[in-house]
Amino acid sequence: MMKSKLNRKWMYFVFLILLVVGTQACVTQFFRSNYTDVNKLLHDTKNIKNRPFLKAHLKNGDVCILKDSWSIDTALDLVNGNGTRYNAYRKQIFAGQMSLPIDSVAIFETNIKIKKNESGRVAALTILAGIEVALGIFCLTDPKACFGSCPTFYLNENDNFHYADAEGFSNAILPSMEYGDVDALNQFELKSSELSLFMKNEALETHCVNEVKLFAYPVKNGERVYQSARNQFYLCQDVYELKRAQAAEGDVTSLLKSKDKIERFSLSDAQNLNSKEEILLEFDQMPTTAELGLILNFRQTLMTSYLFYNAMGYMGDNVSDVFNILESNEKMKGQFDATTQLLGGIKCSVWDEKSQKWLFKEELNETGPIAINKQFIPVGQAAQGQKIKIKLEFNKGLWRLDYAALAQIKQVVKPIEISPSLVLDKGKADPQALHNLKTEGRYLISMPGSSYQLKFVMPASSGTYELFLYSKGYYLEWMRAHWLKDKNMLKLQQMVYQPGLYLIREAQRYKLYESSMEQIFWDSKIDTKAFSYDEK
Repeated sequence: MMKSKLNRKWMYFVFLILLVVGTQACVTQFFRSNYTDVNKLLHDTKNIKNRPFLKAHLKNGDVCILKDSWSIDTALDLVNGNGTRYNAYRKQIFAGQMSLPIDSVAIFETNIKIKKNESGRVAALTILAGIEVALGIFCLTDPKACFGSCPTFYLNENDNFHYADAEGFSNAILPSMEYGDVDALNQFELKSSELSLFMKNEALETHCVNEVKLFAYPVKNGERVYQSARNQFYLCQDVYELKRAQAAEGDVTSLLKSKDKIERFSLSDAQNLNSKEEILLEFDQMPTTAELGLILNFRQTLMTSYLFYNAMGYMGDNVSDVFNILESNEKMKGQFDATTQLLGGIKCSVWDEKSQKWLFKEELNETGPIAINKQFIPVGQAAQGQKIKIKLEFNKGLWRLDYAALAQIKQVVKPIEISPSLVLDKGKADPQALHNLKTEGRYLISMPGSSYQLKFVMPASSGTYELFLYSKGYYLEWMRAHWLKDKNMLKLQQMVYQPGLYLIREAQRYKLYESSMEQIFWDSKIDTKAFSYDEK
Protein backbone atom coordinates (compact mmCIF):
# COMPACT_ATOMS: atom_id res chain seq x y z
CA MET A 1 0.00 0.00 0.00
CA MET A 2 2.77 2.47 0.91
CA LYS A 3 4.62 1.63 -2.29
CA SER A 4 1.47 2.29 -4.29
CA LYS A 5 1.00 5.67 -2.62
CA LEU A 6 4.63 6.59 -3.24
CA ASN A 7 4.30 5.63 -6.91
CA ARG A 8 1.19 7.78 -7.29
CA LYS A 9 2.95 10.76 -5.67
CA TRP A 10 5.99 10.18 -7.87
CA MET A 11 3.90 9.97 -11.03
CA TYR A 12 2.06 13.16 -10.04
CA PHE A 13 5.39 14.98 -9.80
CA VAL A 14 6.58 13.54 -13.13
CA PHE A 15 3.33 14.54 -14.83
CA LEU A 16 3.47 18.07 -13.47
CA ILE A 17 7.10 18.60 -14.45
CA LEU A 18 6.61 17.10 -17.91
CA LEU A 19 3.47 19.08 -18.50
CA VAL A 20 5.28 22.37 -17.94
CA VAL A 21 8.82 21.45 -18.94
CA GLY A 22 8.28 18.87 -21.66
CA THR A 23 11.07 16.38 -20.99
CA GLN A 24 9.32 13.13 -21.83
CA ALA A 25 9.89 11.81 -25.36
CA CYS A 26 6.21 11.66 -26.37
CA VAL A 27 5.65 15.19 -25.09
CA THR A 28 8.79 16.69 -26.64
CA GLN A 29 7.47 16.09 -30.14
CA PHE A 30 4.33 18.10 -29.29
CA PHE A 31 6.35 20.96 -27.83
CA ARG A 32 9.06 21.05 -30.45
CA SER A 33 7.36 23.70 -32.58
CA ASN A 34 5.97 25.61 -29.64
CA TYR A 35 8.10 26.05 -26.54
CA THR A 36 10.93 23.62 -25.85
CA ASP A 37 13.15 24.54 -28.79
CA VAL A 38 12.55 28.25 -28.25
CA ASN A 39 13.51 27.88 -24.59
CA LYS A 40 16.62 25.87 -25.48
CA LEU A 41 17.71 28.47 -28.02
CA LEU A 42 17.27 31.30 -25.52
CA HIS A 43 19.57 29.53 -23.05
CA ASP A 44 22.23 28.41 -25.51
CA THR A 45 25.37 29.37 -23.58
CA LYS A 46 27.07 30.49 -26.82
CA ASN A 47 24.33 33.01 -27.55
CA ILE A 48 22.77 33.77 -24.17
CA LYS A 49 24.41 37.18 -23.90
CA ASN A 50 23.49 38.12 -27.49
CA ARG A 51 19.81 37.14 -27.39
CA PRO A 52 18.02 39.32 -24.82
CA PHE A 53 14.78 37.83 -23.57
CA LEU A 54 12.19 38.32 -20.86
CA LYS A 55 10.07 35.31 -19.96
CA ALA A 56 6.91 35.87 -17.92
CA HIS A 57 5.20 32.95 -16.18
CA LEU A 58 1.62 34.08 -15.61
CA LYS A 59 -0.44 33.06 -12.61
CA ASN A 60 -3.02 31.40 -14.89
CA GLY A 61 -0.37 28.97 -16.23
CA ASP A 62 0.46 30.74 -19.51
CA VAL A 63 3.99 31.78 -20.48
CA CYS A 64 4.95 34.83 -22.54
CA ILE A 65 8.39 35.21 -24.12
CA LEU A 66 9.45 38.71 -25.18
CA LYS A 67 12.59 38.79 -27.30
CA ASP A 68 15.13 41.49 -28.19
CA SER A 69 13.35 44.46 -26.60
CA TRP A 70 10.53 45.40 -24.24
CA SER A 71 9.59 48.24 -21.92
CA ILE A 72 8.21 48.51 -18.41
CA ASP A 73 5.53 51.07 -17.69
CA THR A 74 6.11 51.83 -14.00
CA ALA A 75 3.07 54.14 -13.83
CA LEU A 76 0.58 51.52 -15.04
CA ASP A 77 2.58 48.47 -13.85
CA LEU A 78 2.70 46.93 -17.32
CA VAL A 79 5.32 45.09 -19.35
CA ASN A 80 5.00 45.93 -23.05
CA GLY A 81 6.71 44.20 -25.96
CA ASN A 82 6.55 41.94 -28.96
CA GLY A 83 6.56 38.25 -28.25
CA THR A 84 4.85 34.89 -28.15
CA ARG A 85 2.29 33.55 -25.70
CA TYR A 86 1.87 29.86 -24.82
CA ASN A 87 -0.96 28.33 -22.82
CA ALA A 88 -0.58 25.98 -19.86
CA TYR A 89 0.04 23.08 -22.29
CA ARG A 90 2.73 25.16 -24.00
CA LYS A 91 0.85 25.45 -27.24
CA GLN A 92 1.34 28.78 -29.00
CA ILE A 93 -1.84 30.85 -28.76
CA PHE A 94 -0.65 34.34 -29.74
CA ALA A 95 2.25 36.17 -31.38
CA GLY A 96 2.65 39.93 -31.62
CA GLN A 97 2.50 43.06 -29.50
CA MET A 98 1.30 42.47 -25.93
CA SER A 99 0.88 44.26 -22.60
CA LEU A 100 1.20 42.20 -19.43
CA PRO A 101 -0.03 43.50 -16.06
CA ILE A 102 2.75 42.82 -13.55
CA ASP A 103 0.09 41.64 -11.10
CA SER A 104 -0.62 38.72 -13.47
CA VAL A 105 2.99 37.44 -13.34
CA ALA A 106 4.20 34.80 -10.89
CA ILE A 107 7.88 34.69 -11.97
CA PHE A 108 9.99 36.54 -14.57
CA GLU A 109 13.26 35.34 -16.07
CA THR A 110 15.71 37.37 -18.12
CA ASN A 111 19.33 37.27 -19.29
CA ILE A 112 20.07 41.00 -19.09
CA LYS A 113 20.44 43.33 -16.13
CA ILE A 114 17.30 45.08 -14.96
CA LYS A 115 17.64 48.84 -15.29
CA LYS A 116 17.51 50.91 -12.13
CA ASN A 117 14.25 52.67 -13.04
CA GLU A 118 12.64 49.25 -13.60
CA SER A 119 13.98 47.67 -10.46
CA GLY A 120 10.87 47.71 -8.30
CA ARG A 121 8.19 45.05 -8.71
CA VAL A 122 9.80 43.46 -11.77
CA ALA A 123 13.15 42.92 -10.05
CA ALA A 124 11.33 41.41 -7.07
CA LEU A 125 9.98 38.63 -9.30
CA THR A 126 12.89 38.08 -11.69
CA ILE A 127 15.38 35.23 -11.90
CA LEU A 128 18.46 36.38 -13.80
CA ALA A 129 19.90 33.59 -15.96
CA GLY A 130 23.30 33.41 -17.58
CA ILE A 131 24.62 36.74 -16.31
CA GLU A 132 28.24 36.53 -15.24
CA VAL A 133 30.52 39.15 -13.71
CA ALA A 134 34.27 39.29 -13.33
CA LEU A 135 34.26 37.49 -9.99
CA GLY A 136 32.77 34.44 -11.74
CA ILE A 137 36.29 33.27 -12.61
CA PHE A 138 36.74 32.09 -9.03
CA CYS A 139 33.86 29.66 -9.47
CA LEU A 140 34.93 28.03 -12.72
CA THR A 141 37.03 25.33 -11.02
CA ASP A 142 34.12 24.39 -8.76
CA PRO A 143 30.80 25.91 -9.90
CA LYS A 144 28.90 24.47 -6.93
CA ALA A 145 31.09 26.38 -4.47
CA CYS A 146 30.26 29.93 -5.60
CA PHE A 147 29.55 32.33 -2.77
CA GLY A 148 25.88 32.62 -1.90
CA SER A 149 24.09 34.23 1.00
CA CYS A 150 20.98 36.08 1.95
CA PRO A 151 21.47 39.65 3.16
CA THR A 152 24.48 39.82 5.46
CA PHE A 153 24.41 42.27 8.38
CA TYR A 154 27.30 43.97 10.19
CA LEU A 155 27.46 46.23 13.24
CA ASN A 156 30.87 47.39 12.02
CA GLU A 157 30.96 48.20 8.30
CA ASN A 158 34.62 47.24 8.00
CA ASP A 159 34.29 43.81 9.59
CA ASN A 160 35.61 40.92 7.54
CA PHE A 161 32.80 38.87 5.99
CA HIS A 162 33.97 35.88 8.05
CA TYR A 163 32.61 37.83 11.01
CA ALA A 164 29.16 38.80 9.72
CA ASP A 165 26.85 39.42 12.66
CA ALA A 166 23.75 37.96 11.00
CA GLU A 167 22.45 36.33 7.83
CA GLY A 168 18.79 36.90 7.01
CA PHE A 169 15.98 34.55 5.85
CA SER A 170 18.24 31.81 4.40
CA ASN A 171 15.42 29.47 3.29
CA ALA A 172 13.26 32.03 1.48
CA ILE A 173 14.19 31.26 -2.15
CA LEU A 174 10.87 32.45 -3.65
CA PRO A 175 8.31 35.21 -3.00
CA SER A 176 5.83 32.75 -1.51
CA MET A 177 8.52 31.41 0.85
CA GLU A 178 9.06 34.80 2.50
CA TYR A 179 9.42 34.70 6.29
CA GLY A 180 10.80 36.67 9.21
CA ASP A 181 14.11 35.58 10.74
CA VAL A 182 15.58 36.51 14.14
CA ASP A 183 19.35 36.46 14.78
CA ALA A 184 21.27 37.30 17.94
CA LEU A 185 23.71 40.22 17.63
CA ASN A 186 25.15 39.94 21.18
CA GLN A 187 25.42 42.67 23.80
CA PHE A 188 26.11 46.25 22.84
CA GLU A 189 27.10 49.10 25.12
CA LEU A 190 25.52 52.31 23.89
CA LYS A 191 27.65 55.42 23.60
CA SER A 192 24.90 57.47 21.94
CA SER A 193 21.19 57.17 21.19
CA GLU A 194 21.90 56.20 17.57
CA LEU A 195 23.05 52.79 16.37
CA SER A 196 23.99 51.77 12.82
CA LEU A 197 23.67 48.43 11.07
CA PHE A 198 25.06 47.66 7.63
CA MET A 199 23.12 45.41 5.24
CA LYS A 200 25.04 44.03 2.25
CA ASN A 201 24.41 41.93 -0.85
CA GLU A 202 27.67 40.05 -1.39
CA ALA A 203 26.44 37.38 -3.83
CA LEU A 204 24.88 36.95 -7.28
CA GLU A 205 21.35 37.21 -5.93
CA THR A 206 18.42 39.62 -5.84
CA HIS A 207 17.45 40.38 -2.24
CA CYS A 208 13.88 41.52 -1.66
CA VAL A 209 13.81 42.91 1.88
CA ASN A 210 10.38 43.57 3.34
CA GLU A 211 11.33 44.62 6.86
CA VAL A 212 14.31 45.07 9.18
CA LYS A 213 14.05 45.78 12.91
CA LEU A 214 16.21 45.69 15.99
CA PHE A 215 14.97 43.83 19.06
CA ALA A 216 16.62 45.31 22.16
CA TYR A 217 16.45 44.45 25.86
CA PRO A 218 18.30 46.37 28.62
CA VAL A 219 20.50 44.19 30.83
CA LYS A 220 22.38 44.64 34.07
CA ASN A 221 25.89 43.45 34.84
CA GLY A 222 26.04 39.64 34.65
CA GLU A 223 22.78 39.29 32.72
CA ARG A 224 22.31 37.95 29.20
CA VAL A 225 19.31 37.40 26.95
CA TYR A 226 19.18 34.35 24.70
CA GLN A 227 16.77 33.47 21.91
CA SER A 228 15.24 30.02 21.47
CA ALA A 229 14.36 28.30 18.19
CA ARG A 230 10.74 29.25 18.94
CA ASN A 231 11.76 32.92 19.16
CA GLN A 232 11.22 33.20 22.89
CA PHE A 233 13.68 35.38 24.77
CA TYR A 234 15.17 34.26 28.11
CA LEU A 235 16.80 36.61 30.58
CA CYS A 236 19.64 34.59 32.14
CA GLN A 237 22.48 34.81 34.62
CA ASP A 238 25.32 32.61 35.92
CA VAL A 239 26.77 30.90 32.85
CA TYR A 240 28.19 27.44 33.65
CA GLU A 241 31.24 26.33 31.72
CA LEU A 242 31.44 23.10 29.76
CA LYS A 243 33.37 20.42 31.64
CA ARG A 244 33.78 17.80 28.92
CA ALA A 245 32.77 17.24 25.29
CA GLN A 246 33.27 13.88 23.60
CA ALA A 247 32.91 13.23 19.85
CA ALA A 248 33.83 10.29 17.59
CA GLU A 249 37.37 11.61 17.22
CA GLY A 250 37.83 11.98 20.98
CA ASP A 251 37.85 14.90 23.41
CA VAL A 252 36.71 18.17 21.76
CA THR A 253 36.24 20.21 24.94
CA SER A 254 38.80 22.84 23.95
CA LEU A 255 36.93 23.52 20.69
CA LEU A 256 33.57 24.13 22.38
CA LYS A 257 34.63 25.81 25.63
CA SER A 258 35.24 29.30 24.21
CA LYS A 259 33.52 31.64 21.74
CA ASP A 260 36.67 31.88 19.63
CA LYS A 261 35.39 30.86 16.15
CA ILE A 262 37.66 27.80 16.30
CA GLU A 263 34.94 25.33 15.42
CA ARG A 264 34.43 21.63 15.79
CA PHE A 265 33.23 20.05 12.54
CA SER A 266 33.59 16.76 10.73
CA LEU A 267 33.88 15.74 7.09
CA SER A 268 31.02 13.98 5.36
CA ASP A 269 30.57 10.23 5.01
CA ALA A 270 31.92 9.13 1.63
CA GLN A 271 29.25 6.42 1.36
CA ASN A 272 26.18 8.41 2.40
CA LEU A 273 25.68 12.15 2.93
CA ASN A 274 22.82 11.26 5.27
CA SER A 275 24.97 9.84 8.09
CA LYS A 276 24.51 10.86 11.71
CA GLU A 277 26.96 11.52 14.53
CA GLU A 278 26.73 12.74 18.11
CA ILE A 279 28.58 14.76 20.72
CA LEU A 280 28.16 14.22 24.46
CA LEU A 281 28.39 17.30 26.69
CA GLU A 282 28.99 17.15 30.43
CA PHE A 283 28.66 19.88 33.05
CA ASP A 284 29.82 19.71 36.66
CA GLN A 285 27.59 19.75 39.72
CA MET A 286 25.20 22.70 39.73
CA PRO A 287 25.87 25.09 42.63
CA THR A 288 22.16 25.72 43.14
CA THR A 289 18.75 24.44 42.12
CA ALA A 290 17.72 26.32 38.97
CA GLU A 291 16.00 26.26 35.59
CA LEU A 292 18.71 25.86 32.99
CA GLY A 293 19.17 26.30 29.26
CA LEU A 294 21.86 25.26 26.79
CA ILE A 295 23.65 28.04 24.89
CA LEU A 296 24.87 26.79 21.49
CA ASN A 297 26.79 28.75 18.85
CA PHE A 298 26.81 27.05 15.47
CA ARG A 299 26.51 27.40 11.69
CA GLN A 300 26.31 25.11 8.68
CA THR A 301 29.05 23.85 6.41
CA LEU A 302 28.60 24.21 2.62
CA MET A 303 26.76 20.88 2.24
CA THR A 304 23.28 22.37 1.85
CA SER A 305 24.62 25.14 -0.41
CA TYR A 306 26.12 22.45 -2.64
CA LEU A 307 22.81 20.56 -2.76
CA PHE A 308 20.83 23.71 -3.57
CA TYR A 309 23.22 24.67 -6.36
CA ASN A 310 23.00 21.12 -7.69
CA ALA A 311 19.22 21.49 -7.84
CA MET A 312 19.58 24.79 -9.70
CA GLY A 313 21.93 23.15 -12.19
CA TYR A 314 19.58 20.20 -12.74
CA MET A 315 16.83 22.68 -13.68
CA GLY A 316 19.04 24.01 -16.46
CA ASP A 317 17.15 26.08 -19.04
CA ASN A 318 13.88 25.23 -17.27
CA VAL A 319 14.83 27.05 -14.08
CA SER A 320 11.94 29.53 -14.23
CA ASP A 321 9.49 26.79 -15.24
CA VAL A 322 10.36 24.75 -12.17
CA PHE A 323 10.36 27.77 -9.88
CA ASN A 324 6.96 28.72 -11.25
CA ILE A 325 5.68 25.26 -10.28
CA LEU A 326 7.08 25.74 -6.78
CA GLU A 327 5.58 29.21 -6.56
CA SER A 328 2.12 28.08 -7.62
CA ASN A 329 1.88 24.57 -6.14
CA GLU A 330 1.95 24.30 -2.35
CA LYS A 331 2.54 20.53 -2.39
CA MET A 332 5.59 20.75 -4.62
CA LYS A 333 7.00 23.67 -2.65
CA GLY A 334 6.83 21.66 0.56
CA GLN A 335 8.74 18.76 -1.01
CA PHE A 336 11.38 20.66 -2.98
CA ASP A 337 13.99 20.67 -0.20
CA ALA A 338 13.48 17.00 0.68
CA THR A 339 17.25 16.39 0.92
CA THR A 340 17.70 19.22 3.43
CA GLN A 341 14.73 18.01 5.46
CA LEU A 342 16.24 14.52 5.57
CA LEU A 343 19.62 15.85 6.73
CA GLY A 344 17.84 17.56 9.63
CA GLY A 345 19.06 19.89 12.34
CA ILE A 346 20.84 19.59 15.68
CA LYS A 347 18.78 17.48 18.09
CA CYS A 348 19.31 18.07 21.79
CA SER A 349 18.50 15.49 24.47
CA VAL A 350 19.14 15.51 28.23
CA TRP A 351 20.02 12.43 30.30
CA ASP A 352 17.41 11.60 32.93
CA GLU A 353 18.87 9.65 35.85
CA LYS A 354 15.48 8.54 37.13
CA SER A 355 14.31 6.85 33.92
CA GLN A 356 17.83 6.13 32.65
CA LYS A 357 16.82 7.56 29.28
CA TRP A 358 17.69 10.44 27.00
CA LEU A 359 14.82 12.94 26.94
CA PHE A 360 14.50 14.92 23.70
CA LYS A 361 14.24 18.69 24.23
CA GLU A 362 14.56 20.64 20.98
CA GLU A 363 15.96 20.65 17.44
CA LEU A 364 17.91 23.62 16.11
CA ASN A 365 17.71 24.11 12.37
CA GLU A 366 18.92 27.61 11.55
CA THR A 367 20.46 27.47 8.08
CA GLY A 368 23.33 29.38 6.50
CA PRO A 369 27.11 28.89 6.34
CA ILE A 370 28.21 32.48 7.03
CA ALA A 371 27.12 34.06 10.31
CA ILE A 372 27.35 32.06 13.54
CA ASN A 373 23.92 31.42 15.06
CA LYS A 374 23.54 31.85 18.82
CA GLN A 375 20.51 29.97 20.11
CA PHE A 376 19.16 28.67 23.40
CA ILE A 377 17.41 25.45 24.44
CA PRO A 378 15.63 25.26 27.83
CA VAL A 379 16.63 21.88 29.31
CA GLY A 380 14.66 21.86 32.57
CA GLN A 381 15.36 22.19 36.26
CA ALA A 382 18.52 20.85 37.85
CA ALA A 383 18.97 20.20 41.57
CA GLN A 384 21.91 21.49 43.54
CA GLY A 385 24.91 19.22 43.07
CA GLN A 386 23.46 17.52 39.98
CA LYS A 387 25.66 16.75 36.98
CA ILE A 388 24.13 17.57 33.59
CA LYS A 389 24.66 15.38 30.54
CA ILE A 390 23.46 16.53 27.11
CA LYS A 391 23.55 14.70 23.78
CA LEU A 392 23.69 16.51 20.45
CA GLU A 393 22.77 14.45 17.37
CA PHE A 394 23.20 15.81 13.85
CA ASN A 395 24.26 14.99 10.32
CA LYS A 396 27.93 14.26 9.79
CA GLY A 397 29.73 16.97 7.84
CA LEU A 398 26.83 19.45 8.02
CA TRP A 399 27.31 21.49 11.21
CA ARG A 400 30.11 23.60 12.68
CA LEU A 401 29.94 24.05 16.47
CA ASP A 402 31.79 26.90 18.19
CA TYR A 403 30.54 27.12 21.77
CA ALA A 404 28.40 25.30 24.34
CA ALA A 405 27.51 26.33 27.91
CA LEU A 406 24.63 26.30 30.39
CA ALA A 407 22.90 29.37 31.79
CA GLN A 408 20.45 29.88 34.65
CA ILE A 409 17.07 31.17 33.48
CA LYS A 410 15.58 34.12 35.36
CA GLN A 411 12.48 34.76 33.26
CA VAL A 412 11.02 35.05 29.77
CA VAL A 413 11.15 38.65 28.51
CA LYS A 414 9.93 40.65 25.53
CA PRO A 415 12.45 42.94 23.79
CA ILE A 416 11.68 46.42 22.52
CA GLU A 417 11.12 46.56 18.73
CA ILE A 418 12.91 49.41 16.93
CA SER A 419 12.39 50.25 13.24
CA PRO A 420 15.06 52.13 11.27
CA SER A 421 14.83 55.92 11.30
CA LEU A 422 17.15 56.49 8.33
CA VAL A 423 18.55 54.48 5.41
CA LEU A 424 21.73 55.55 3.63
CA ASP A 425 22.79 54.28 0.20
CA LYS A 426 26.45 55.05 -0.50
CA GLY A 427 26.36 57.69 2.22
CA LYS A 428 23.26 59.50 0.94
CA ALA A 429 19.83 59.37 2.53
CA ASP A 430 17.44 57.10 0.62
CA PRO A 431 13.89 57.97 1.77
CA GLN A 432 12.35 55.53 -0.72
CA ALA A 433 14.36 52.64 0.72
CA LEU A 434 13.24 53.63 4.23
CA HIS A 435 9.62 53.85 3.08
CA ASN A 436 9.85 50.39 1.50
CA LEU A 437 11.25 48.86 4.70
CA LYS A 438 8.51 50.39 6.84
CA THR A 439 5.54 49.76 4.52
CA GLU A 440 3.79 46.39 4.37
CA GLY A 441 3.92 44.86 0.91
CA ARG A 442 6.84 47.06 -0.26
CA TYR A 443 10.41 45.82 -0.71
CA LEU A 444 13.88 47.28 -0.64
CA ILE A 445 15.47 45.62 -3.69
CA SER A 446 19.15 44.93 -3.07
CA MET A 447 21.29 43.93 -6.06
CA PRO A 448 24.82 42.43 -6.01
CA GLY A 449 27.27 44.92 -4.56
CA SER A 450 24.61 46.91 -2.69
CA SER A 451 25.42 48.14 0.80
CA TYR A 452 22.90 50.03 2.93
CA GLN A 453 23.47 51.71 6.28
CA LEU A 454 20.43 51.47 8.54
CA LYS A 455 20.25 53.86 11.49
CA PHE A 456 18.15 53.23 14.58
CA VAL A 457 17.23 55.58 17.43
CA MET A 458 17.71 53.66 20.67
CA PRO A 459 15.56 54.10 23.79
CA ALA A 460 18.53 55.56 25.71
CA SER A 461 21.91 57.16 25.00
CA SER A 462 23.80 54.89 27.38
CA GLY A 463 23.52 51.48 28.98
CA THR A 464 23.96 47.90 27.85
CA TYR A 465 21.44 46.19 25.59
CA GLU A 466 21.11 42.67 24.29
CA LEU A 467 20.45 43.07 20.57
CA PHE A 468 18.68 40.84 18.05
CA LEU A 469 18.01 41.42 14.38
CA TYR A 470 14.66 40.75 12.76
CA SER A 471 14.72 40.58 8.96
CA LYS A 472 11.85 39.58 6.69
CA GLY A 473 11.95 38.93 2.96
CA TYR A 474 13.09 36.52 0.29
CA TYR A 475 15.78 36.24 -2.37
CA LEU A 476 16.14 35.00 -5.93
CA GLU A 477 19.30 33.13 -6.85
CA TRP A 478 20.87 34.07 -10.17
CA MET A 479 21.28 31.18 -12.61
CA ARG A 480 24.98 31.01 -13.52
CA ALA A 481 25.70 30.33 -17.21
CA HIS A 482 27.93 27.36 -16.40
CA TRP A 483 25.10 25.72 -14.40
CA LEU A 484 22.92 25.55 -17.53
CA LYS A 485 25.05 22.70 -18.85
CA ASP A 486 24.16 20.50 -15.85
CA LYS A 487 20.48 20.07 -16.74
CA ASN A 488 19.16 16.73 -15.51
CA MET A 489 15.46 16.59 -14.70
CA LEU A 490 15.66 12.96 -13.59
CA LYS A 491 18.20 13.84 -10.91
CA LEU A 492 16.05 16.76 -9.79
CA GLN A 493 13.13 14.35 -9.51
CA GLN A 494 15.30 11.97 -7.45
CA MET A 495 16.26 14.78 -5.07
CA VAL A 496 12.58 15.48 -4.44
CA TYR A 497 11.13 11.97 -4.20
CA GLN A 498 14.10 9.73 -3.37
CA PRO A 499 16.28 12.03 -1.24
CA GLY A 500 17.83 9.13 0.68
CA LEU A 501 18.97 7.42 -2.52
CA TYR A 502 20.21 10.70 -3.96
CA LEU A 503 22.32 11.43 -0.86
CA ILE A 504 23.95 8.00 -1.16
CA ARG A 505 24.69 8.39 -4.86
CA GLU A 506 25.99 11.95 -4.48
CA ALA A 507 28.27 11.23 -1.52
CA GLN A 508 31.47 10.40 -3.39
CA ARG A 509 31.02 13.29 -5.83
CA TYR A 510 30.63 15.71 -2.92
CA LYS A 511 33.85 14.36 -1.36
CA LEU A 512 35.74 15.48 -4.48
CA TYR A 513 34.86 19.10 -3.73
CA GLU A 514 34.47 19.15 0.04
CA SER A 515 38.04 20.11 0.94
CA SER A 516 38.35 22.89 -1.66
CA MET A 517 34.85 24.39 -1.53
CA GLU A 518 35.45 26.58 1.51
CA GLN A 519 38.24 28.68 -0.04
CA ILE A 520 36.47 29.06 -3.39
CA PHE A 521 33.26 30.05 -1.60
CA TRP A 522 34.91 32.95 0.24
CA ASP A 523 37.06 34.01 -2.73
CA SER A 524 33.99 34.48 -4.93
CA LYS A 525 32.23 36.85 -2.53
CA ILE A 526 31.39 40.27 -3.99
CA ASP A 527 33.31 43.19 -2.52
CA THR A 528 30.61 45.83 -2.03
CA LYS A 529 33.22 48.60 -2.03
CA ALA A 530 34.65 47.57 -5.41
CA PHE A 531 31.64 46.18 -7.31
CA SER A 532 28.42 47.88 -8.37
CA TYR A 533 25.51 46.20 -10.14
CA ASP A 534 24.77 49.47 -11.95
CA GLU A 535 28.16 49.49 -13.67
CA LYS A 536 28.37 48.07 -17.20
